[in-house]
Amino acid sequence: ITHVSFSPDGRMIASASFDKSVRIWNGVTGKYMCTLRGHVGAVYQVAWSSDSRLLVSSSKDSTLKLWDVDQASKTFGKLKVDLPGHSDEVFAC
Repeated sequence: ITHVSFSPDGRMIASASFDKSVRIWNGVTGKYMCTLRGHVGAVYQVAWSSDSRLLVSSSKDSTLKLWDVDQASKTFGKLKVDLPGHSDEVFAC
């Protein structure tokens, strides 16, 4: 694991990992919720939107990915936008 972050509302925890995934847990109960897959390189960091509905991840694969993590959404845990364009690894978001 390279980074861990609580959502602003405290309801979720996200972790970034060398295994190319982001994992989400319930921030109150600690129960595992889902794995976000889409990066083809290690994931270095995650950052939450201020309303806790979106999560961005940065990766060795030179992309940022924006994920839907709104628990009320039918697309919870799905990739919302792929943000390519960097020529090298993206260490921060």
